Amino acid sequence: MEEKKYTKYSNIRINYKLWMSSETGDAIIDDDKWQLLIAIQKHGSLKAGSDIMEISYRKAWGDLKKIEEILGFNIIEKHRGGKAGGVTYLTEDGNKLIQNYIEFRAEFQDAVDLIIRKFKKRLKD
Repeated sequence: MEEKKYTKYSNIRINYKLWMSSETGDAIIDDDKWQLLIAIQKHGSLKAGSDIMEISYRKAWGDLKKIEEILGFNIIEKHRGGKAGGVTYLTEDGNKLIQNYIEFRAEFQDAVDLIIRKFKKRLKD
């Protein structure tokens, strides 16, 4: 079995946090809100989404209303239910937001990975 060769810089990891904000600095979407929207999309329920994210229903609802207020359009639509319970789903704009955020994150990560490789290569030189 071949041993890995370590350099004095091999244990360096680059960490970052990514979020989108308005021009005034109000947070619109970050990883937690993005995951909440995906959970709502998957389970059709704000309650299920908040449970999965381990946040209160009230916080989840407030976060989403704040996003809608900043953006100026609805990203979720909520219908109170009868016997079967209510349903929450993403609007067309909400789906568009998370789909494009997924693509944005992937492209951003690719760029970050390239920059990290260049950084580590320069350290070796």
